[in-house]
Amino acid sequence: MSNKPASKPDGWGQRLPELPDGGAGAPLQKDLLNGVSRRHFMQATGFAFIGTMMLGCTAVSEEEALPYLEQPEGVIAGRSDLYATTCGGCSAGCGMLARSRDGRPVKLEGNPDHPLSHGGLCAVGQASLLGLYDSHRLRAPVMDGKASDWASVDVALGDRLRQLRSASGRVAWLGAPITSPNKRARVEEFLATFDNGRLVEASANSQMPIAEAHGLTHGVATVPRYHFDRAQVIVSVDADFLGTWISPVEFTAAWSSRRRGDALENGFSEHVQFESRMSVTGTKADLRLRIAPGERAAVLNQLVRHLSQHAHRSLRQIQDRPLTSVDDAQIAAIAARLWEHRDQALVVCGADDLAAQTLCNAANELLGAYGKCLDLAQPAHHAGSSETELSLLLDEIAAGRIDALFVDGLNPVLDLPAGAALAQRLDAMQLVVSFSPYEDETSAHADFICPDHHYLESWSDNDNITGLMSYTQPIVAPMGATRQLEESLSMWTTGAVVPVRDQVLASSGGDVRRFDKLLHDGFEMRDVRQNAGNFRPDGVHAASDPDASGLQLVLYSKVAIPSSAHAFNPWLHELPDPVTKSVWDNYASLSPATAERLSLQDGDVVRVALGQDAAVEVPVLIQPGQHDSAVAVALGYGSVLSRRFEGVGPGWIERKPTVGSDGLVGASATAVLAFEGGRRKFAGRSVTVEATGARRELARTQDYHSLDVPPHLAPEGGERRPNVQETTVAALMDPHFGEHAIEHHDGGNMWPVDHPYEGHHWGMVIDLTLCTGCSACVTSCQVENNVPVVGKDEVRRNREMHWLRIDRYFVDRDPATAGGDRSNGTGNGDVDVSHQPMMCHHCDNAPCETVCPVLATVHSDEGLNQQVYNRCVGTRYCMNNCPYKVRRFNWFEYAHEDEHENLAMNPDVTIRSRGIMEKCSFCAQRIQEAKIVARQQRRPVADGDIRMACQQSCAAQAISFGDMNDPESAVARARDSRRHFQVLAEIGVQPSVGYTSLVRNRPTDHEGPQHG
Repeated sequence: MSNKPASKPDGWGQRLPELPDGGAGAPLQKDLLNGVSRRHFMQATGFAFIGTMMLGCTAVSEEEALPYLEQPEGVIAGRSDLYATTCGGCSAGCGMLARSRDGRPVKLEGNPDHPLSHGGLCAVGQASLLGLYDSHRLRAPVMDGKASDWASVDVALGDRLRQLRSASGRVAWLGAPITSPNKRARVEEFLATFDNGRLVEASANSQMPIAEAHGLTHGVATVPRYHFDRAQVIVSVDADFLGTWISPVEFTAAWSSRRRGDALENGFSEHVQFESRMSVTGTKADLRLRIAPGERAAVLNQLVRHLSQHAHRSLRQIQDRPLTSVDDAQIAAIAARLWEHRDQALVVCGADDLAAQTLCNAANELLGAYGKCLDLAQPAHHAGSSETELSLLLDEIAAGRIDALFVDGLNPVLDLPAGAALAQRLDAMQLVVSFSPYEDETSAHADFICPDHHYLESWSDNDNITGLMSYTQPIVAPMGATRQLEESLSMWTTGAVVPVRDQVLASSGGDVRRFDKLLHDGFEMRDVRQNAGNFRPDGVHAASDPDASGLQLVLYSKVAIPSSAHAFNPWLHELPDPVTKSVWDNYASLSPATAERLSLQDGDVVRVALGQDAAVEVPVLIQPGQHDSAVAVALGYGSVLSRRFEGVGPGWIERKPTVGSDGLVGASATAVLAFEGGRRKFAGRSVTVEATGARRELARTQDYHSLDVPPHLAPEGGERRPNVQETTVAALMDPHFGEHAIEHHDGGNMWPVDHPYEGHHWGMVIDLTLCTGCSACVTSCQVENNVPVVGKDEVRRNREMHWLRIDRYFVDRDPATAGGDRSNGTGNGDVDVSHQPMMCHHCDNAPCETVCPVLATVHSDEGLNQQVYNRCVGTRYCMNNCPYKVRRFNWFEYAHEDEHENLAMNPDVTIRSRGIMEKCSFCAQRIQEAKIVARQQRRPVADGDIRMACQQSCAAQAISFGDMNDPESAVARARDSRRHFQVLAEIGVQPSVGYTSLVRNRPTDHEGPQHG
């Protein structure tokens, strides 16, 4: 056979520049019609016409709406009811209000009265609603790989348990940290029925080093409760307390209370951040200093050394260990500021290094922080068992010395080191029982899968903080034949199922009326304290020599996917990371200088290797502000729960899969997680990075929708629009601040001012000082407004559907490198970061309204820019004419039939179809609901009656919404602030959304520029 390529017919080989590959080899239109006769063409169109007519004759399926035979008390059809409960998205235990509509939860909000959440709720908590309606969740128990029922499981498992008890089998319980006293009692009662039962609590990203360090320095092995609202100066060493560390919603609310730019008389806190990768907390720091992962303990060592000199106290463990990344004079200056505000200063550390944690405790002791800014008498309960206990248990499992294992709230095969070896040992074990609601990497090896209820179907008590008891109540009946874990344990312990409600009622004291009050409030404060211990100087460990050489691994948790337990959730996968703006993947973050040295670009797949065997292959993402030695990879990816996303997004001819070649979203980074000295080492281990030659394009939402002038149109000295305005506390103290505002030309108005807003005029103001970029508002908006998920490929095509996005801007602090791209931060120096939520601005002179040929976008008499879906014909003129790039077009029919997941849809908001434009509506349904309530109560709508979905979820309370015509409203006062500005005000669209400038607490000569 000849190897000569076949000749192509005329018209082939021409390139189409608008296609990604130039359209090489694509036939022209005339060639597509070659060989098609008029007769064949008429036959085809005739069949198509007949088929269309037949579709119109199809019988429409009937649906019945049945009324209540007996109307339940307090239930009104179509009205939403709120139930207080506790969020189960993570171990923080935030108070929550579940909005139930006709018997089904449709929205989750923070409980404004709860002392942890203060009304805020993170993105994970918002998205946890989808877990309730997940159609892939197990609806019945599984026995020996087959669906079963509880009666059969109880009989078969009961026989196995009796055999273990009679043979004195070695039984272990491996699960997530238990914060419920009732659940802990049931687990301990169950394990007590065995001669050799043991309980080990662990999490995917442990906080146990904090507790172990306090055991050494104070004799109390616990995680203290941190009070950021009491601290004037905060120094954080690798603790992302605004992002993922311990209790971010609580910490954000507390931190923001001392950062309000219009209330400087209350004290504006100072925040210093030492870290190796760019975290959410690092983006909000007044001063951010890059350090190598191996320098964390040395930073604290130097800090304690300077503080001890101020306090005239010496610690024998403290030796001078200068760093290469940070000048010691800077640390001395920071120590001086801490000492100046002692008793109102706080040092926190997120390192897995025990020495670093004990040094952090020493710093807080010198500053007098215990009992003021952090509390050991009423600590948090997030730690679980020690890392040593976990390591010993895994060693015993590997050696075959454990006969039965019960797994709850954890996926150890994926989340813990040496998962493949653990999976093999599970297959050889006598008995493995999993309580997972999914068939994940661990439960796939279980003899029995006994699926637990979703937390919105459960009863529970939660003492996440000593002295605070929060309660969980079911919002809906179980959606399958699942059974709550506590009931299963009562059955296997006593032979009878004791309802969990009765268990929780008994643990609360047994008073039914009091219990009803507790359920109504959702929590109870108790005067309970424990021994806070005393400082033991000998418990402080000496820091090792700082190491900034080579490449060092940093394993971390992302805001959207904090652990593999959330790998099933498409809302979280499509939530842009607050820093990188990447979705649907994890990656190896490298600094620009390191990527240049290794000749790597965004999307190049690299092999990150720990020794000879342990390695993970992920694409590269170049991250400004990262230390040159750090290689940061996120945990929580590569789960089998993400296999379902192979078909996510529209199934059109050019569709590319969301999952990788292995069918999974991302790669599991636990392949390079290992124990060192009996503890998991998440950061600081030396790794190698080698290019594989492959590429995996990342989907990022920051590379477009940019409001800045493109670099090729605005060369050096060209226009830079100040989309984000920034100032300092010192400048704000100047009484003349704001008098030199940016002036723009008056472009005039082509419309007469004949439509004054005599009633309400709705508006919004966002405080950029308080916005952390956490993206809880993005997910809250998505849940409230039925915003669809489109998949990785559609995001890469700039077609994501989020009504609200958060623009993230980098600005190089070093003037020598400040010429880099402002939105993507191409400079190699230190960078300042700002976050700016961007949604429809509901302009009074809206340019989108004038170009719509069918009047599908119109203006209301209350200032709302409204989208009329049934008029829209999809010209997209409005999208092209929107200066803020916030309109979204339904390129496909994204909604799909799902018996369970469609129950999560908000019935107050229309599901949009293909060819329709959509965008932020200022939660018009909430405005109407507030008006109806006010009308029923015969009063005007009061300020605060209406809270947008984005506003309600914000833990920092950065968003104000209300009537701009009411001079006493919060939004009117915010618009009167000296810091108030509008984006693109110069084009004369008169937006109803404004911002207040970003304030940093640093000397005036370090004032950040206006940027965007």
